[in-house]
Amino acid sequence: MTERELALRRRIVTAFAETGEPPELPDGPALRSLAAQHVVVLEQAGGAPRIRMAHPFAGHREGARVDAGARTWWGNCAWDGLGIVAALGLPAATVTSHGVTLRVEAGAVRDDAVFHIAVPARHWWDDIAFT
Repeated sequence: MTERELALRRRIVTAFAETGEPPELPDGPALRSLAAQHVVVLEQAGGAPRIRMAHPFAGHREGARVDAGARTWWGNCAWDGLGIVAALGLPAATVTSHGVTLRVEAGAVRDDAVFHIAVPARHWWDDIAFT
């Protein structure tokens, strides 16, 4: 990854962490390279591409919701939701995904859940938006 790509990646993740939303970015070689390297997932909706995913963060509202204090972030699934909690160092949060709620207190998950991923890891990027 080039310095330019690393700086762009940092900008993207910082925006998600601070606002819960992806930044608006112009299309360009660095952004396309991050997509080709599976660092981000882009969606095209008219003009410039929009960041749909930058793991563990999501720019959509179809997966997991992470609430901590008065802040909200979105992940692609509950696993990514827990990744957001860890990445941001949140001592307490609630992760809700597809009817399952997990409470994090003092940095530890306090509820029981079993994650089942039906798609083998080697095929996740075949359709990452589905997986």
